[in-house]
Amino acid sequence: MTRNDAREIMMQILYEMDATKSLNEAKATSLASERLKGDHAARGGKLLSEIVNHLEEIDADINRCASRWKTSRMPKVDLAIMRLACGEIRYCDDIPEAVTINEAINMAKKYSTDSSARFIHGVLGAVTKGRKDE
Repeated sequence: MTRNDAREIMMQILYEMDATKSLNEAKATSLASERLKGDHAARGGKLLSEIVNHLEEIDADINRCASRWKTSRMPKVDLAIMRLACGEIRYCDDIPEAVTINEAINMAKKYSTDSSARFIHGVLGAVTKGRKDE
């Protein structure tokens, strides 16, 4: 399993949890340990837990940077991709922000639309710029 495969599974977990309204740390950790292999299980479970525990702050970052859009109106796939990327940007110091953004764009192209990829790129670019300005 590659890191890219693990990212896709984590995005799918975030999507599933949001769609079923079951965003909680225990479920995130459980799903990560079931679906991710090897080192990715522990790392993914930790990242998903951080995302779920700080969801309000992550969504606030997304809302602040997404002009005229709020997370409540965004397509669930796009939102799951951005939440995962924002979690990586916040909590994975060993992954360069540019890599995280590029991987998010690739996921959007695969699971959503080209216009979603451009939107996600713009939002994540603004999120990283905002974090540097703080």
